Amino acid sequence: PPAPVAPATVTRNQAGQATVRAVRISEGLDLNGVLDELPYREVEAISDFIQLEPNVGEPETEKTEVWLFFDDANFYVSGRLWHSLPESQWIVNEMRRDSFNLLSNEGFGFLLDTFYDRRNGILFRVNPLGGRMDAQITNERDFNGDWNPIWDVRTGRFDGGWTFEAEIPFKSMRYRPGANQVWSVQLSRNLQAKNEQSYLTLLDQALDRFKNPTMGRHIEIFRLQLVIEPVEQPVFIQQSAQQALFRLDIGGRHGTLDIALRAGIIGGDHVAGTGI
Repeated sequence: PPAPVAPATVTRNQAGQATVRAVRISEGLDLNGVLDELPYREVEAISDFIQLEPNVGEPETEKTEVWLFFDDANFYVSGRLWHSLPESQWIVNEMRRDSFNLLSNEGFGFLLDTFYDRRNGILFRVNPLGGRMDAQITNERDFNGDWNPIWDVRTGRFDGGWTFEAEIPFKSMRYRPGANQVWSVQLSRNLQAKNEQSYLTLLDQALDRFKNPTMGRHIEIFRLQLVIEPVEQPVFIQQSAQQALFRLDIGGRHGTLDIALRAGIIGGDHVAGTGI
């Protein structure tokens, strides 16, 4: 689909693709989980996640709003996650870093394949208590929980759910040299109290039959594509029926203009696609 035109942040098509716009901010966020800074009022949230479980392809039952921001030094992922149940009924009981119990908590996760080899990536996850997980995944199955980069996250509450703000320094992530980058990305929410998992784009439910709780539930992430390059220039990219594009005017080292992200699943033969 075409890139969203501000103030829109998401466009979707019938093939399951979504184009998501992330926005450069001039100043870093005040990381406190409150989500009261000006960008949250001026920028529309990314929403309309799609269930993988229990009802594959159906809309999520609880609203999820996510923002992607960046500045010269950091990449930010923030979220406001509605929950109709009282907090006493949320399943949240883990604060230990990198504990696998976090995967069975209410939580939000995002995974980046910064080298775009579709086999390796870095995983971040947070629960409402501020418990966090970070890990490297290699060869689509090997999980390295000993990878502990420098990043920060804060959580909070609002009348109707919980919030988080995550800040990942660019220097904490490895990626290929050069201005033009191709990455992979996926966003996911676990609503444990309802045994519900939802993602930014529709995934193949068969992939969830893997017993490994990391790659079994995230393997399709590596079939997404993230392209970073100057926004003001047109691009022509080979793409398949479903894919993700992430474009950023890096303006030096990290970026100065908006980002556009198209998310979906790559499958089948490649076809021609156009950029913004």
